[in-house]
Amino acid sequence: MPTSLSPQQLVAHRGYQKKFPENTALSVSKAIEAGALFVEIDIQMSLDQHPIVFHDLTLKRVSGGSGTVHQLTLQELTALPACEPKRLGNAFLAETISPLARIVEIVCQHPAVTLFVELKEESIDHFGAELMLERVCDILQPIQQRAVLISFDYAIIEMARARGWPLVGAVLREWNDIHSPLLTRIAGDYTFIDHHIIPRSSDLSHLKTRLVAYEVGTVTLAESLAAGGVHMLETFDIEGLLATSPANR
Repeated sequence: MPTSLSPQQLVAHRGYQKKFPENTALSVSKAIEAGALFVEIDIQMSLDQHPIVFHDLTLKRVSGGSGTVHQLTLQELTALPACEPKRLGNAFLAETISPLARIVEIVCQHPAVTLFVELKEESIDHFGAELMLERVCDILQPIQQRAVLISFDYAIIEMARARGWPLVGAVLREWNDIHSPLLTRIAGDYTFIDHHIIPRSSDLSHLKTRLVAYEVGTVTLAESLAAGGVHMLETFDIEGLLATSPANR
């Protein structure tokens, strides 16, 4: 049976990560196919300063290789598997690391989908916020009005807001940051937070930002958070939380 959750409440974390390799074109496509209207991806930068869709700095967990993404060019990275061998075995050996441009192509084909783009701190530190922001925003231009820049690095989000990027949001390090002068100044459209650190007694009704809680793995938890005033839930299991089936689509 369908749950009380709607696609407007749910964010597919790294695509449909539960069943497919995270942060890949396949994972994003499958999340959208399952009913996702909001998809989140992570961005690192290659040696030659191109944005790639990748969470970790090192290649080991996702690609099974050694070294870091900063040591390889875009051409070298996109030839590597993104199959998560320890978690998924050999099932997705053909799935390779995706450049950000490939995900933009997919989202362009789905006008109802909004993309959350997390700018990873390792690449911000290595290449500088200005360069990373410039490269990412240039590629996101075709979907500018439905691409939300987010990061744990509040300064790069402030920079994006100051430069006129339409939609931005911080990923909170701790709850009290939501009331800080910096985040008040940014006035993020969305604010992401680990659901564990939302104070149980907090009145969320006064927030001027849309609060997105992660990582939400069960319908019970999702419905509880929604009932407490959390606007959106980020999950690795988009289909499970929607409880959709081909017959219901």
